[in-house]
Amino acid sequence: MKFDDLAQSLRLEIRVPSSKEVTLLEPSERPSLAQGVVLVGSSTRLVPRLRPFLAGCFVRVEEDFAALEQTCLASGYGLALLPPWLSPATALDEARRRLAEARSREALGMVNTLELLLARLTDYRGFLEALGAITGLPLVLLAPWGEVLAWVGAVPAHHPKEVGRGPRHLALEAGEWRLVAYGEGERLNRSAGLLELAARLLRLRSRERSLERAQEESLGAAFLDELLLGEAEPERALAFGLQPGLALVLALIEAPAPTGRHRLAEAWRREVLMRLKQAAGAYLERLGVPYLLSGRGARAVVLWQVHDVAREVQALLSTAPEGVRLGYSAVHADPSEVQAAYREALIALKAARVGEALGFGQLDPVAWVLLQQSPEDLRALVERFLPVSPKELRTLERYLEHSGDLTATAEALHVHPNTLRYRLQKIEERLGASLKSPETLARLHLALRARSLAEEGER
Repeated sequence: MKFDDLAQSLRLEIRVPSSKEVTLLEPSERPSLAQGVVLVGSSTRLVPRLRPFLAGCFVRVEEDFAALEQTCLASGYGLALLPPWLSPATALDEARRRLAEARSREALGMVNTLELLLARLTDYRGFLEALGAITGLPLVLLAPWGEVLAWVGAVPAHHPKEVGRGPRHLALEAGEWRLVAYGEGERLNRSAGLLELAARLLRLRSRERSLERAQEESLGAAFLDELLLGEAEPERALAFGLQPGLALVLALIEAPAPTGRHRLAEAWRREVLMRLKQAAGAYLERLGVPYLLSGRGARAVVLWQVHDVAREVQALLSTAPEGVRLGYSAVHADPSEVQAAYREALIALKAARVGEALGFGQLDPVAWVLLQQSPEDLRALVERFLPVSPKELRTLERYLEHSGDLTATAEALHVHPNTLRYRLQKIEERLGASLKSPETLARLHLALRARSLAEEGER
């Protein structure tokens, strides 16, 4: 309750108005050091000592009243006059009663607010509308993949991508989503506690829904594992909404795993896999398509009925934590082709960089062949067909990029053509073959591609 409101409810004459919150009323001879204290009585000698805690005073006119009034004006404290017929003790008792009633109303209002929010918690749009009506702020609820799930009021076209406080917004982590409120600093400050409460409710609902989804997905995970092992009847896919003839894609989402087999590493792998599956499940559930979800090691295995491959795999990648990569298969039309789709997704995953979603159809034939080899075989291929120094390797790469054009290669390397000829002669001596031979060029192309894939695999 504010000082002015309390004084007006007691019908006191306000000499210095103040909007400070009142938390405690004390007689002047027994002051407290809590914040928001109002002194009630005729003595003003304690005011200077209580300045950091004071919200205001209810006093009678004394000889030093003018000095007290100036102090309140200068410091922003409230000052109200007790009439002659009202004793300080009576004023104190009545003020405490009014303050208790205000706190009861505030607590009741909070209970009503909680009841309203809890009643709308299963409907995100209704929840946001209720929260917007209470706070009076424009609000938006965002999915990790950038989709606006619901909004209230005049929100901007672009929203913050990270949680935290900005000049005109407050973004809070809300489970699978992100809650953003917009407004001026003071309005945001007044509603910050309620917004944090709303975010906590959304987090609880998110965890509750994750458990529900995990229970629903457990049978699907077992069926997907059987499909991958070739031990399931594809016709059973109908029970999970996957119909033959419709486009299906299988994706593998992988997070960087810690080295070692100790207990902490295994716990970390389980935690990462759970987060990957939760993020993928939340997106596909929102997308409204049939899907199966399982895990192998630190990889989430996702099979779903696809509509827009490029958009949906990018959205899946954006829902996952940072540092992951994604490989996905070509489009298949029957659940019986899941084993082939898994092999395709695994090959694509090997070639994908961190933060990249790469499809099997995007691989070139050379990469497809090389990725069938082990990392040791790739390194052996590089050592056998690229026995050159780093400087010679750079010269060779530019030479092949410009299809053997000496002038263009020399310009790219910023050297004279004669210098380039000398370098190429030395490279031919190292290789023991002519750079004009098609067989030599084919071996060099394979070795350079193997070197690139081996380096990507090490990263």
